[in-house]
Amino acid sequence: MNIFDAVSNIAERHPDVSDQQHSSLIQGAMEMFGNHAGLSGLVNNANSQGLGNVVQSWIGTGANQGINADQVQQLLGQDRLNQLANRAGLPASLASAALARVLPAVIDRLTPHGKVPEAA
Repeated sequence: MNIFDAVSNIAERHPDVSDQQHSSLIQGAMEMFGNHAGLSGLVNNANSQGLGNVVQSWIGTGANQGINADQVQQLLGQDRLNQLANRAGLPASLASAALARVLPAVIDRLTPHGKVPEAA
């Protein structure tokens, strides 16, 4: 099973989002945060926004803390959120609600050893 399938199996789909839109959000988030720079930037932004403990729970090996749509917007910023929303064909408000269900699973699977991978 590849990482996309693993995330798809555990990330809860928002009821107002189609399977295709859900997959698009997962794929977009994996591309955005699937490297050292993307993950490091997310962690740094989370720390500056007071969400460091939430994102750290996704990276660590314990239980993932939840996040709400407003916190997703705060964490990603409007530009990144719009980019993911446009790719999935969703309004930003619905994309942020859907990403609140997706991001913990994506980041958890991208950091299987409980830490941000080293830069290549």
